[in-house]
Amino acid sequence: MRFSHSVLLLQFLFFASLTAQNMPPEYTTQRIQGDAPTIDGDLDDPAWQQVEWGTDFHQRQPDDSAPVSQETAFKILYDERFLYVAWRAYDTDPDKIEARLGRRDDFPGDWVEINFDSFNDKRTAFSFSASASGVRGDEFISNDGNNWDESWNPFWFFKAKTDEDGYTAEARIPFSQLRFGKEENQTWGLQVNRNLFREQEASSWAPIKQTQPGWVSRFGILKGLNGIKPRKPLELQPYVLGQVRTGGGFPDEDPFGRKTDERLSAGLDGRIGITNDVVVDFTINPDFGQVEADPGAINLDGFQIFFQEQRPFFVEGRNIFNYRITQAEAGGSYNGDLLFYSRRIGGSPSRFLRERHGAGRFVRQPENTTILGAAKVSGKTRSGLSLGLLSSFTEREFATVIDNNGEAREQVEPFTSYNVGRVQQDFNEGQTTIGVMLTSVNRDLHTEELNFLHNNAYSGGMDFVHRWKDRAWALRANAVWSQVRGSEAAITRTQTSFEHNFQRPDADHLSVDTTATRLSGTGGTLAIGEFAGDWVFETGLTYRSPGLELNDIGFLNNTEQFNYFAWGARRWRNPTKAFNRFQWNHNIYAGWDWSGESLNRSYNTNVWGQLKNFSNFRFFLNLEQQDISRNALRGGPLFRRSPGYAMGGGIGTDGRKKLNAYLYFNGGKSYDGNVMGGEVGLEINYQPTDALSLYVEPSFNPSTRRDQYITTLTDDGRTGYMHGKIDQQVISLTMRATLNLTPDFTIQYYAQPFVARGVYDEFKIVDNPLAKDFDNRFIVFPENNVAFNGESGTYQIDDDTDRGIDWEFGDPDFNFLQFRSNLVVRWEYRPSSTIFLVWSQGSSGGTDPTQSAFQALTQDLFANDVRNTFLVKGTYRWVR
Repeated sequence: MRFSHSVLLLQFLFFASLTAQNMPPEYTTQRIQGDAPTIDGDLDDPAWQQVEWGTDFHQRQPDDSAPVSQETAFKILYDERFLYVAWRAYDTDPDKIEARLGRRDDFPGDWVEINFDSFNDKRTAFSFSASASGVRGDEFISNDGNNWDESWNPFWFFKAKTDEDGYTAEARIPFSQLRFGKEENQTWGLQVNRNLFREQEASSWAPIKQTQPGWVSRFGILKGLNGIKPRKPLELQPYVLGQVRTGGGFPDEDPFGRKTDERLSAGLDGRIGITNDVVVDFTINPDFGQVEADPGAINLDGFQIFFQEQRPFFVEGRNIFNYRITQAEAGGSYNGDLLFYSRRIGGSPSRFLRERHGAGRFVRQPENTTILGAAKVSGKTRSGLSLGLLSSFTEREFATVIDNNGEAREQVEPFTSYNVGRVQQDFNEGQTTIGVMLTSVNRDLHTEELNFLHNNAYSGGMDFVHRWKDRAWALRANAVWSQVRGSEAAITRTQTSFEHNFQRPDADHLSVDTTATRLSGTGGTLAIGEFAGDWVFETGLTYRSPGLELNDIGFLNNTEQFNYFAWGARRWRNPTKAFNRFQWNHNIYAGWDWSGESLNRSYNTNVWGQLKNFSNFRFFLNLEQQDISRNALRGGPLFRRSPGYAMGGGIGTDGRKKLNAYLYFNGGKSYDGNVMGGEVGLEINYQPTDALSLYVEPSFNPSTRRDQYITTLTDDGRTGYMHGKIDQQVISLTMRATLNLTPDFTIQYYAQPFVARGVYDEFKIVDNPLAKDFDNRFIVFPENNVAFNGESGTYQIDDDTDRGIDWEFGDPDFNFLQFRSNLVVRWEYRPSSTIFLVWSQGSSGGTDPTQSAFQALTQDLFANDVRNTFLVKGTYRWVR
């Protein structure tokens, strides 16, 4: 009897121990009695004696089973308006604390952090980071830690100090910058983190194993917040700007080239709280002159080039609008399609007018469409309802033309409104989410020249995510639809565009309707995967119907395709004898067109890891079994491209060092040897002092392709898809230097020379587009049948016996040069109030294709006209 009682007692103690291990830690704060602490980095204020230290941190990386190397503690207080946080980061060797400086949200040293899940919804949180050097970081966390939005820039204060015990940090965070409910007694999710730079050690107050998916859902608990009231935010941030622009054109002959543009303008950004949960952000006459220029890029395959959004208004809070049709974690070629792509707003005008200097025609074309104003409503309620609404209006734009008839204005962009709405509802403690998204574009078309645009474009989507088994498994599904409306010419243009190709002669299931005034389509994805443990995987299907069209406000690479994807990975997350971390991945992709024709099959395997000395590496191998394109002939039949293989990787040195580098390389070729290419690049980071950081990245990309599309021609009822052999060289050099005089005063210089050269020969037309043998796909013109006309700059080809010109096309050789640079002096003279001094310089154009890319880079980079822009901008952020 006694034995059975003992067994029962042992079982009870065992299960009680397990329950205690699984219980999240708790911290109880208090309302300040007396004076609030002074935010100076010293923790000797009497107020801090009112609460206990939170301790007992757990190592998360590199080894979540090992104790922390250095102890950390924190305290939290509050009053009517603010939260106060104190960190004590102990260090037995304080001389080794890394206090490197950087711009906001970018600091490569020691730091501490606190995350508040103020709605306790286990999906979203607000993060505040404090570095030992005094640099602030702040991010909005969503999707249970899968998205960290560093564009979120709240108004808060902190100071840090180093002493003989390590370093301390002290912060004051306004309640107006957070979102929470109206309960008298609040319970929040809480996480406190530390990064020990020299050991690359990450530790957390609430323990999280590396094999556990999720982040916010595993927070600890913050109690003791009693009687606090939600505060509706009210913020205004006016700006004034002066700008001078010089250059542009050829001063000796171009009348626009002799002009210097001057501009003085003002605008306003603001935030108004509808409730504590929902806020309105707005901008009137925004200016983004301080934003870094896009990198140089060239693409000969016809697909759009995707550029990241960098404008602050559209970047901040973008997570709610991030609707990817495919969300395979392994990536692949299907992940680029977006229901909303904010770069469509304020982009280049839709109509481009060409200059003809020799004929005396000169054009001054707007570079971007003017954004008159924009507003977005965003928030999340206590019930788990996330809301996002965005509306923007762009101005009607005109180009100025000077020719023999005098000066005139021609419209190149209509007045347009863009609207996006997004709603998501959480269920089951955030493990299930259902969402809806709707978009619209409406253009006010008043001129015949713009009838190629859609009058209206609408799209929408529904998405569903369900997680179970402690969030280890996830089922993801979404469906999208679109409809565009316009003139017969506009809809015909859409049907025959690169993404759709309804005119394909071999597509019996497609046809061009020249009388249609609307076009509709659908798409969607279904995927299931397991994301916990050492082995993880996901598999799914995604499709796009022929009529799906998103590019008025979204980003759509291709249509008329079914795709299957699967990936799996084995992850060694804790250190082994040789590695700190190691991972192996394998991916499979396959695709079919709408008629069931097999288009592509490819495989990828890759590994990456970090060695014990903190150097890192990655290597990959791609194998392609089939590559049949529905776009390569730009409306022609399906075309077989030579499958092949590619391999490459990268090797990086210890990122903790003042000087570190990463060498990357890849190369590949088709199995038949008709396509080959590669790339080599080197990223070098050097931080000679805590205040100065330097970055340089040269890269070189040579390639040869014997089946490069040039143009489509007709001759006496024949259609010729003209191709050639191209030898291409691309060189880019990205440079960035940042000098941080203080955490709030920085000078940054960015520059990128970019050169792309392509030289063609071996001209041919397609004969049998699906032939498996390369030589059977083409008819190659003998050299004596090809002549170059220097006066017209065209190639002329006779491919029969009539001695006449059957095919004629312009010289496709090119040597494109571009230089972009920005020098930005940024002084944040008070939190979130900034003065910018900016000098932007840019030039682009062509040079002699007979020169190599290296010759063009060293001799002709600045041969084209250089445009300089000087800008002074001041903002002031007022917060109630």
